[in-house]
This record gives sequence, C-alpha cells and structure tokens, in this order.
Amino acid sequence: MTVASSRDSDELQLNAYCDGELDPVSANRFERRLASDQSLKARYDRLVSLRQAVRSLPQLDMPPGLQARIQSRLDAERPSPVRVLRQRSRSFQALAAAAVFGAVISSSAMMTIERYSQREEVAREVVAGHIRSLLAPQPFDIASSDRHTVKPWFTARLPESPQVPDLTAQGFALLGGRVDVIGHDPVATIVYKHAAHTVSLTTLRPGQSVSEQMIAGYNVRSWSDAHFTYVAVSDLPSPDLATFERVFSAAAPAPEIK
Repeated sequence: MTVASSRDSDELQLNAYCDGELDPVSANRFERRLASDQSLKARYDRLVSLRQAVRSLPQLDMPPGLQARIQSRLDAERPSPVRVLRQRSRSFQALAAAAVFGAVISSSAMMTIERYSQREEVAREVVAGHIRSLLAPQPFDIASSDRHTVKPWFTARLPESPQVPDLTAQGFALLGGRVDVIGHDPVATIVYKHAAHTVSLTTLRPGQSVSEQMIAGYNVRSWSDAHFTYVAVSDLPSPDLATFERVFSAAAPAPEIK
C-alpha cells in the first residue's frame, strides 16, 4: 500500500470513528492505534476541534410569524394566470432569500474555519519554538533562576513584559527566558523545569486563543487573563501541565506595561 493510499484509509477510518460507524472490534483496534500513533492522534484532535467549531456556528431562525403569514397569503389566493405569475415571482424571491440565507451561513462557517486555522498555526509556531530551543545548546537567551533578573531582561526588549514568578516551591524551577517570534511579533517565553521536563511558557497578545492539544508529541495548554494569552508547551503529561497553569496563575500578579 502506498503512503497516499494508507493516509486516505486512515482518513476514512478517522471520520468513521468520529461518526460512530465502526464496529466494536474495529473501533477498539483504531483506539489502540490512536494511543500509539502521535501523528494520527494529532489529526484526530484537529478533526474533533474543527467539528466543535462548526457546531458552535449561530443558528439563524426564521422571523416569528413569517411562515404563517406566507401560508395565509397562499391559501387566500386562487390560481389564475396572473396569480400564477405572482406565485412564481414570490417563489423566485423565496429562492433568492434562501440563497442569501445560505450565503450568510456559509460566510459564518468560513470565518469560523479560518479562525480555527489561525489558532492551529499559532499553536504549531509556539511548539516549533519550543522544539528549536531544545535543539539549541540551552533553551533560553537569558539564564537565571532570579525573576528579578529575567523580568527586567524582557522589559528592555519588548513593549509588554509578563511577570516571572518563582515557582520552585511548587515544583517548577525558573531557568530563564527567551524571545520567540510568533507570526511577525516578538514575544516573551519563560522557561521552567519540572524534574527532567522543560516547560516553555509563551505570552501572546490578549484575546488570542489556542486549543488544548498535542503536537509532535508535546502537550499544548493555553489560558488567558486581561493582559496576555499564555501557551505552555512541554512533554509533561496533561494533568501536570494543568497543575503548572494553576500554580502560575496563582503566583503571577498583574504585569507591568511600559
């Protein structure tokens, strides 16, 4: 089987699994593959996120009483050549209205899918920055366990600098910080260590959104406050990354903005 045909088969099974169309034996076999194949698991997570985004589209209802008024007018009229022409005209208008309604729904769907794609691209760029840092001699530009050293270093280089809490007592030792580039924007990334695991915490503009997922074997977790969107990337298990979010949020006061 070629690589292309194997991927097509995976896509068919993936969609069938999400739709609940696989028999129990096939479903169990596919779930075992999901547990061992990180690439397939990432595609599954993206498909689930996309389906959830589409389901969140607003449902547009017909104005109250419109259907009753249309039916009343149709019942009151008797067929005649003139009325037939009028009915055809109304039918055309109804089709035109339906086309406009469909265009609105389609536009809304495209906007939702576009926003989803943008979030996925941001997540991939943040993970890529984490991976590059691990391949470098050290995963930071400024090496320090002193938050009073790392914080001013960010302040001197970025228009907005996050707080850099010391989380050693909570099990996450501060290693330092670096500047990553996401899209076209330089952003602060704080680096922590938990046992043998490195945690990169990238700070983005507020209002951005990144879904919780796994990319290239690394867990991604995101949360926001009034000043930043935070994206944590690590090979830590998801529960440990959730603990990191909790202790960081509890320890970080409001950031200073220059």
